[in-house]
Amino acid sequence: MFKKYLRRIRNLPTLPTILALIIATLDDPKSSVGNLEKIIRHDQALTAKLLAVANSPYYGFRHEITSVSRAVVAIGYNEVRNLCMGLSLMNYMHPETFKDRREAEIMWLHSLLASEASRIVAEKTGKVDAEMAFTAGLLHDVGKVILAAFFPDEMLVLKRLIKERSYFLLEAEEVLGMSHQEVGQHISQEWKLPEMFAEVLGRHHKPRPYHPFFNMIAVVHIADNLARMTGLGGTYRPDAMGIHTQALDGLRLTMADVDECYDSLMERKQAVISLWESMVEPQNRPV
Repeated sequence: MFKKYLRRIRNLPTLPTILALIIATLDDPKSSVGNLEKIIRHDQALTAKLLAVANSPYYGFRHEITSVSRAVVAIGYNEVRNLCMGLSLMNYMHPETFKDRREAEIMWLHSLLASEASRIVAEKTGKVDAEMAFTAGLLHDVGKVILAAFFPDEMLVLKRLIKERSYFLLEAEEVLGMSHQEVGQHISQEWKLPEMFAEVLGRHHKPRPYHPFFNMIAVVHIADNLARMTGLGGTYRPDAMGIHTQALDGLRLTMADVDECYDSLMERKQAVISLWESMVEPQNRPV
């Protein structure tokens, strides 16, 4: 039944060139600060938004940041790159373009929290690159965003199944014959993202040992659950298991470790919300 939904998607969105170039720097050992600055400066709108965020209360710099190069020095290379990926994605699929704008806003805020949680878990385990984990966390629910954009009516039915019949997310998706994981994996392949990201998008609710990208999938799986536990991004669980024991065992994490990661995320929660508010136009912020 999933193919039925794919056939109904018209004008499948293509990955913006600027975002593709930024993501490519993640996997390029030769990438430099100069390369990133050049990419950003080619997009005037992105440059303007980056400087607006850099000068927001979230960072609180005493002196105005007036250039991309100064932003990189003040904020840091990795932080600027992550900011630009988030800004590009949000500009590409802005909440105002969705039938259920509030739902779209929740999705994006959840993705920001999941990206921060992914970095925290990655640093805790030391098994995957923390910045790659941040990006994987940011992208992990792109399938939901696509479904919300193209199938708003079906998404309303899905939410009713979850709310009124106490279905778990994956159960409700199975009833409707849709899967945000499969949609995410499909579109990431269409976008020609690195294979690791496609696998994370397609398997983050079902981490399986011996998969070549198990460590990253497990990190994002745990981070996704941690982000949901903060109360932002939906209160429903994807399935009855919550955090899978296979993910914990594979990463050699205990529940005490998970609790520490959760505490770290909660310490960062308000900062992430402030970052979100600085990334969104004032008139488009959730009320």
